[in-house]
This record gives sequence, C-alpha cells and structure tokens, in this order.
Amino acid sequence: MLRNRLFFFLSLLASGALLSFFAVKSKATVQMPATLSSAFQLLGKPIKTIDRSLTKLLPINDLDEKRLGDSIALRYESYSDPTNPDQIYLKNLVDNLSAGNSKNFEYRVFIMDTSSPNAFAMPGGVLFVTKGLLSMVKSEAELAAILGHEIGHVELSHCMDGVRGELLSRKIGAASLGEFADIAVGLFIKPSFGKNQEDEADQYGYELLRREKYDPYAMGRTFRRLKEATGSGEGTLSPIEEYFMTHPYLEHRSEKFTEMAKKEEEGSYYLGAKNLNERSSRYEHEYEEEFVKR
Repeated sequence: MLRNRLFFFLSLLASGALLSFFAVKSKATVQMPATLSSAFQLLGKPIKTIDRSLTKLLPINDLDEKRLGDSIALRYESYSDPTNPDQIYLKNLVDNLSAGNSKNFEYRVFIMDTSSPNAFAMPGGVLFVTKGLLSMVKSEAELAAILGHEIGHVELSHCMDGVRGELLSRKIGAASLGEFADIAVGLFIKPSFGKNQEDEADQYGYELLRREKYDPYAMGRTFRRLKEATGSGEGTLSPIEEYFMTHPYLEHRSEKFTEMAKKEEEGSYYLGAKNLNERSSRYEHEYEEEFVKR
C-alpha cells in the first residue's frame, strides 16, 4: 500500500514537471492583466466583441493611433445612440470644436449612463462623457471647456503616449486590437495623466474657448462645479467619486483660470445656456441674448 502511494505521488511530480517543460518550450503566456472594461458592463450596456478586426494580432510597433481609436469605438459602439438628442448635440459640438485639428481624427463621443460628472479621452479621438456631467454644466461654454480639455489630451498625444508606455511596462510585444482597446480603456477610465499633462490640456481647453469666443470664465466655473460635485472636499472622496474624478486640484485650477479670464480683452463672448438647455449647439443656432460683455 505504501509503495502504491509513493508511486502515485512520484507520478504526480513527474506529470507536473512534464507539463511545465512543455509550457516553457511552447512559450505559453499567462492571461493578460484584467482591465476595467467590466466597469462599462456594470453600467448597463453590453460590450461588442464579435468582430474579426478586434481579434487580429498586431505588434506594438505597428499600433496606429487611428486604428486603435477605431477599435475602441467599435468595441463600445453600444454606447452610441444616433437618435438620442444628447448624442446628436455632443457630436455636432465636438465636430465643430475639433475641426481642423492637426491629427485629422474623426472625433467620436460616447455617453455613459452614470450620475458621476466626468469626461475622459481615448487614443484616436474617442471621448466619453457621463450623463452626470451633462447635468452639472450650466452652459455650452462650460461644456466646451471640458470637451476642449479632453480634445487637448488627444491632440497633444497624451493618450497614445500613455498607451505605449503601459504596453512597454507590461512587456507586451503583440496582442489583438480588442486587447489593446481594453488596455487603453482600463488605463484612461482612472487617473492616468501627470500634472504637466493636465496643465497642458487645461491650457488647450482655455485656448479653445478663446478661439471660439466662448465666455473665458467658463473654465474656472467648470472646475469649481466639479469640486462642489465631490461633496465634502477633494481629500475625502468616496471610492466611487475618486474612481470617476480624474481631475485633481480643482480649487487651484478654478482660481488660475478665473484670474486669466479677468485679463482678457473687453468684448462680447458667447455663453450658450439656452443652447445647452435645447441641445442645439451655437454652430446650428446662435442666440443674441447669449452674448455677454466682459
């Protein structure tokens, strides 16, 4: 009996060693690290995965930003409803705000069904905006300030640089487009930009307001609203608030851009409260009463 048990035990050890040997010989790899893509599923919409283009293997050095953006947009296309007034409004606004940008991407906007106010950008000109953000802002100028900030992250290559850095840190040489898309979403749904990148995107958004003659005070007001939306203060966010609030130091940023707005030349600037309320951008219809003197 003892001899049988010993033989069984040795057989198990030999089998384990043999499996390990073949795994190394075949260069078997572990499953890629989990991403935050499940967060999207928890918000109530499915992720599209049945598409051959998303399963195609691609080396990291061949990863093109536009192609990655297309794969992210395809993966989350269930978030887009072309008949939704909010979707139509955001698309028109983003199309005009991004017109003539250096990267020549077709910017796409997806709406997340959550009350937490936030927006974030993905490589290839893919933007996510929450319903909570649309409820928080009080004018089209404020919404343009946030969209301009996110467009800035794309145009200044913050998004693609972040993805490439993450892939290199994980030592990923090749993967499918679907896996690359999940990694990108998992990276940018949480805080991922450094302070300098946030400052650069802030400045880009502010310059966009100036270029389009929106109310320059909108940037400072928006940061103040975001701070107020966190409740008791930036240092005591709940896990949910901290998860979605990807823009830190809001009080400082509000003060900075309010002071900058005070130095702008006197003139007439567009507010767009009525446009936001009616979900019709100023590029479709401008209201005379929405111009304010500064």
